Amino acid sequence: MKIDALQKAAVEVLRRNDRGTFTAPSPRQYPHLWLWDAGFTAIGWAALGDFERAYREIRAAMRGQWRNGMIPHVVFYGWPSAYFPGADIWRSDLAPEAPKDLPTSGITQPPVLAFVVWILFQHDPERQRAEAFAREAFPALQAYHRWLHATRDPDGIGLSCIVHPWESGMDNSPLWDLPLSRVPAEGLPPYQRADAHWVPEEQRPRRSDYDRFLALILHLRSHQYGESGVRSSPFRVYDVLFNALRHRSEEALLAMARALGEPSGEIEEWLERSRAAFQTWLWDRERGFFLDWDGVAGNRIPVIASGGFLALYAGLATSEQAQEMVDRYLRNPAAFAPDGGTRHLVPTVSKMEPGWEPRRYWRGPIWINLNALIAHGVARYGFHELAQEIHQHTLDLIARSGFHEYYDPRTGEGLGIGDFTWSAALLLGWELLSAQ
Repeated sequence: MKIDALQKAAVEVLRRNDRGTFTAPSPRQYPHLWLWDAGFTAIGWAALGDFERAYREIRAAMRGQWRNGMIPHVVFYGWPSAYFPGADIWRSDLAPEAPKDLPTSGITQPPVLAFVVWILFQHDPERQRAEAFAREAFPALQAYHRWLHATRDPDGIGLSCIVHPWESGMDNSPLWDLPLSRVPAEGLPPYQRADAHWVPEEQRPRRSDYDRFLALILHLRSHQYGESGVRSSPFRVYDVLFNALRHRSEEALLAMARALGEPSGEIEEWLERSRAAFQTWLWDRERGFFLDWDGVAGNRIPVIASGGFLALYAGLATSEQAQEMVDRYLRNPAAFAPDGGTRHLVPTVSKMEPGWEPRRYWRGPIWINLNALIAHGVARYGFHELAQEIHQHTLDLIARSGFHEYYDPRTGEGLGIGDFTWSAALLLGWELLSAQ
């Protein structure tokens, strides 16, 4: 299928999933607003030249912001629905900082909004409109990142911890197998999942994962989603993907502050600390890769997952580290590169990992958003041919199977839900994500 036909089909997906206030990731499977989905979706609208619609997407996400600065990972526009866990489980009304007129979840998601707003600012041809929106968004984004530093760094290491796998966006990654094993799942109330109604169970997280997902929600809810729940959480991980995107967004916040004439000293300090922290806490010399830090166990999680490559997107690797990561893993057929068993880049987990499952959600399939970020990350370090190869593989997957949620790296078969918004949006806006 030619690129113009793919682009036309992508536009149709965005318009079909548009709910006016926000764009649903999938009206059937995911009928509400998700945080990093909203950011990637705004990129798609901007690529179409519809900056007003892109700004509306960001505003819809920021409308759910709590008074302490947190921007939640789900805003329940269109509630009630069959989605589980819904607003009745999260009970954001129990938290004094939460909006009173709009139900949300009680956790966040990868902080992409600031760098998306900066992309919109750079590309909107109507400069007065672009500056007005940046001035509108900047205080909310700065407050969000201030919360990430003040509340989500209980160990004082210069990084933000996640207290639920959903905050990483990579819900059931093998990264979480050990940390989740510590989460007690006894005595849970009965519940009925809705996610396997539209997607085969073998492509979704297991019931044992969902038990612990729910247990963590109930733990955090019992603390009104406050700082005490973070400090006492049995799941507290400093994730590479999450913190790389935090750093990238804070680079954007710094650029925004300078463009708007706002004070920048606080943001400069954040960036300096996170650069040092990535090297001290997350770089593993033996494995030659950035690994997640388990804040409860006090050690690195020895799982090679594609989120580690996002350190390149954020510019946090040295040139030597980038070279080692590319040669040892991304170009290695035993790890991420195609071989006799796989045909496409980039699986979400190294094929060498015992937890690799090529058809189960975040345990091995290919996701379009990570492919885009990884491609721009390697290009930032001069690996332009590899970046183009990842882009071409992505186009091949979409041409073969359509705009799916994720893809089997062996066959290219589309998995999960179809007509998935960010897969369409990022085909349209791929080049806008450039990290250079």
